Amino acid sequence: MREITIVTGFFDIGRDKYAFYSRSVEKYLDYFRFWARIQNQIVVYTTPELAPKVIEIRGEFGLADKTVVIEVEDVFEVEPALYERMAAVELKPDFHQFRANADPEWPDNKANYDYIMLMKYWCLYDAVEKGLATGMLAWLDFGFNHGGKSFSDAADFDYLWQTDLDDKIHLFSLSDPNKIHAGFQLQFLSECLMGAPVILPDSLADDLWNLTKKAMEALVMLDCIDDDQQLLMMSYRERPEIFDVHLSDWFMPMKEYGGQHLKMVEKVEEKRSFLAEIKLKLYFIKRRLLFCKRIYDAAKRYKV
Repeated sequence: MREITIVTGFFDIGRDKYAFYSRSVEKYLDYFRFWARIQNQIVVYTTPELAPKVIEIRGEFGLADKTVVIEVEDVFEVEPALYERMAAVELKPDFHQFRANADPEWPDNKANYDYIMLMKYWCLYDAVEKGLATGMLAWLDFGFNHGGKSFSDAADFDYLWQTDLDDKIHLFSLSDPNKIHAGFQLQFLSECLMGAPVILPDSLADDLWNLTKKAMEALVMLDCIDDDQQLLMMSYRERPEIFDVHLSDWFMPMKEYGGQHLKMVEKVEEKRSFLAEIKLKLYFIKRRLLFCKRIYDAAKRYKV
């Protein structure tokens, strides 16, 4: 078994003002605190303003000395030209018309959100380049587990996460990615590969960064942008031989690969009234009809 160096990061992009999945900075810090007692070395990328809070939280568990904080004054200056092109795509009406969810406020349709998702893989690469992460690494989202959504007991994270996975880029997926058409995924915003965790050896961090950056550049060429799930799908398609894909579920890879003791929140099947079920079905019918109309109108415009 090999000890994992965890790389994570948090940048305030105004999620508290998002129309969907709105979360404040304090909420993210609380999410981090839930799992921050993990005994592994952690490299955290964040702004100078939040760096002291990260150290303070790890210090609560006596782990400040196993924490490295990399302060990034402006994360949008890491790849400024690419971000500028992404921001231009966000403003294109046809991009939104192409997507099954055309709402410009949907996170996946927003350039700043998608750019931050890309930066996960830059952080992994940069941590290796700086000599701060060696051996086996894992990207874990700063808000992992959403403060107890899947794993119920924060005390369970007081352990050393280790792995016996081999030297490939290990991705975790809700379904078989080989049965998913990447183009349909881009259009329908369907879910397959999870953006986190990603477990890999330090020797492949450079490959992963270059592949995901290349994927975003390719999307921009098509007047599209998307988040980490699409970028990983395209990267996997490009170099499948360096990846290993494991079927799993949200947050579950940590339990399945080294954290078997983590206690789960008991799942309660959601029960809807007959009227609520009808309303939900009507909502999706309406959404699909609107999508069909947008595509039909586009087909007429392009004389198809």
